[in-house]
Amino acid sequence: MEVGNIYECVVDRLNHQGKGICVVYSRVVFVSDCLPGERVKIKIDHVSKKFVSGIVIDRLSDSSSRLDVKCPYYSSCGGCDIMHMSYSFQHDFKFNKVTDIIRKFVHEDIKLNEVSYDSQFYYRNKATFHVKNGIGFYKDKTYDLINIDKCMICSLEINNTLDVLKKMDLSGIDSVVVRSSYFDKSVMVIFDVRGGVDKGYLINSLKDYVSSIYIKNDKYKLIYGEEYIIDKIGDKRFVISPDSFFQVNTPMAYKLYSKVSEYAGNLDNSNVLDLYCGTGTIGLFVGGKAIVGVEINESAIHDANINKDLNEISNVKFYCGDSGKVLKRLDKNFDVVIVDPPRSGLSSLSIDEVISVGAKRVVYVSCDPVTLARDLNIFKEFYDIKEISLFDLFPNTNHVESVCLLEKL
Repeated sequence: MEVGNIYECVVDRLNHQGKGICVVYSRVVFVSDCLPGERVKIKIDHVSKKFVSGIVIDRLSDSSSRLDVKCPYYSSCGGCDIMHMSYSFQHDFKFNKVTDIIRKFVHEDIKLNEVSYDSQFYYRNKATFHVKNGIGFYKDKTYDLINIDKCMICSLEINNTLDVLKKMDLSGIDSVVVRSSYFDKSVMVIFDVRGGVDKGYLINSLKDYVSSIYIKNDKYKLIYGEEYIIDKIGDKRFVISPDSFFQVNTPMAYKLYSKVSEYAGNLDNSNVLDLYCGTGTIGLFVGGKAIVGVEINESAIHDANINKDLNEISNVKFYCGDSGKVLKRLDKNFDVVIVDPPRSGLSSLSIDEVISVGAKRVVYVSCDPVTLARDLNIFKEFYDIKEISLFDLFPNTNHVESVCLLEKL
């Protein structure tokens, strides 16, 4: 089998990234934009000892679950990888993916709730556009720019701002980050610049359309408008600064946080630990008699304290530092622990320290079912894994968020 070879085959199933799996002469070939049961003609574009991949050059039959993709950039952009699936099939794919991973690695039959979802399009409140003879996104796995007129998963406010940016002279600018508020539709624009730029030109071009304009070289500098934009999750307000983490799908964040609150239980008389707390959104949302948040990112902790004051919540304290190391020196008097780690999952030190707390409940928020399964394998010796709920914060991509409830054995 060599690069350039052409074969006709039937898609057997999907891998966890949503790629079709075909078998050609006993070798597995991964192919994008395929669905199980489809007969396709493929061209091999990569061959190595580890894997073989191909591209569809002709689709000979279509699955009933195939969607007619309206995005003109879908085949090259790479931002969305499963937009060709009907939305109901996307949910089935994500549910089956998590089910398969949990059964394979945790070796327990855990209750898994169906995927919770909202809008399929125009949900993202943050986008990074690259600038190079135009403005848009990089082609998948390259630095080749795809000029775009509209992104079907970005908010209408971001797309409206893109319309303005496309008419501007963006000389000296490497990329533009646009952030929007679902709550009041305000917009923040951050220009990543190589050197000097005409700040007056940027301000005059955008001031009628946005609330904040920053430029970033080594540091962020506000050149127009408000220091923050503000969004709401439930009845809580949160600041969004240029580099702060905020869930990109605000309505779905509310559903996810509501499930965290449900799993945490009545917290009126409970001490709550919020590990990997970011800007404090989950801890401030769920409440408690006393809340402690821990986060390694200094600017996130800065915003967390602003969010505490913004919501007039006084019974919370935030610590900046590595979660495991900070927890090691804290008084471990916590009834409920909430963890929301990055894709890499919990560090071994964090797991050890969480277990040493002995909280009656641990609520684990995960953006990667593989690292979730890895960590649950350790927790299951000390906690009963009650159930997992799934949330589609990233429609048209293979990603899925999980919220898992663990109760002390």
